Amino acid sequence: MCSNCYNGCTDITSDQCVRYTGIDIPILGIKNGDSLSYVEQALITFLVSTLDGTGIKPTIPSEIICTLVQSFLPTCEDITEVDLFKSLIQATCSLQTQITTEKNRIDVIEADYTLDCVTGVSTGDGTHAVLQAVIVKLCSVSTDLAALALNVSTNYVALADLNSLIAAFLASIAPSDNYSNRMIPFTAVEYYGSLGNFDGSGAGLGLFANIYLCNGNNGTPDKRGRIPVGAIAGVSGGALDPAVNPASSTFNPNYAVGDTIYGTNSVTLNTTQIPSHLHAITDVQHNHLTVYDNGAPTGQTGVAPSNSQPILRTNDSGTTIAYSIQGPISGTPNICITSSSYTGINTTNNTGGGLAHDNKQPSLACYYIMYIP
Repeated sequence: MCSNCYNGCTDITSDQCVRYTGIDIPILGIKNGDSLSYVEQALITFLVSTLDGTGIKPTIPSEIICTLVQSFLPTCEDITEVDLFKSLIQATCSLQTQITTEKNRIDVIEADYTLDCVTGVSTGDGTHAVLQAVIVKLCSVSTDLAALALNVSTNYVALADLNSLIAAFLASIAPSDNYSNRMIPFTAVEYYGSLGNFDGSGAGLGLFANIYLCNGNNGTPDKRGRIPVGAIAGVSGGALDPAVNPASSTFNPNYAVGDTIYGTNSVTLNTTQIPSHLHAITDVQHNHLTVYDNGAPTGQTGVAPSNSQPILRTNDSGTTIAYSIQGPISGTPNICITSSSYTGINTTNNTGGGLAHDNKQPSLACYYIMYIP
């Protein structure tokens, strides 16, 4: 033995006084001069950490560790073998969970499909086949929609664009001063202007183009000398008033459009059309006169008439009648009123001229014109 093994150590316990004289071992924490006891403890600690893995710290480049494993490793400490094994186990379990989840999703995706309008596949076909059939169907629908869109864009316009399109159309056509632009087609209206705006048939000239006199020519109604009346035949609506209903009276015509057969400017009444009445007859009372040559008989008053002094009598109607002697008489003539009586007349002469009466109402004559496109 060497003489200085204890180096003056007062404790003669060998592992406390014996010193390590070898090279330093940093990985074990051993340095030259450490006591044997310390070296033994360092070796034991290292062996234990080796057995449980806490002392094994492999050097693994970080770039080869995938993100999943890295997420389970410590971030601020040295990575031990235990940390590495734990991270691998946890990453594997996480993958298993993801695989199970995805499998469940795939199982749902790969379940039988309700195909509805999709053709070319069956309900049990896989997702790829069904998806391909759906793509084919969508392409077919897209083609149909494109054709429909072309048809709509060609034949229809959006309501929001209607006003601007009308304005653009009106702006694109040449402006016209024709009076027909201010008229409703096929509507007869009053006109008080000159007939010089129309030709002999009634067709309009110049600015009156497509406007016609309503004279029965050019497809117009003949309104000369006629007033309008609302048509009845074929016109829908509520119940007709009895004053115009053809079913209420034979005098109510069933007017149809264009009828010109009703009405007259004068009417002649016959005996069946005038009220029942009676003509009163006055039977005029008259006197019977007797002429006596030589004075009046006893009890009667005689008068000697002459042309200058006639006998005056008033009849029942208040008329004064003068009586005189006509022809030669002898002696002293006297006229006496001997009696009064009635003739018994009971008829009179016919009266009336049988002429028609005016049947026109107050009117204002005008021309009628019509715009026919």
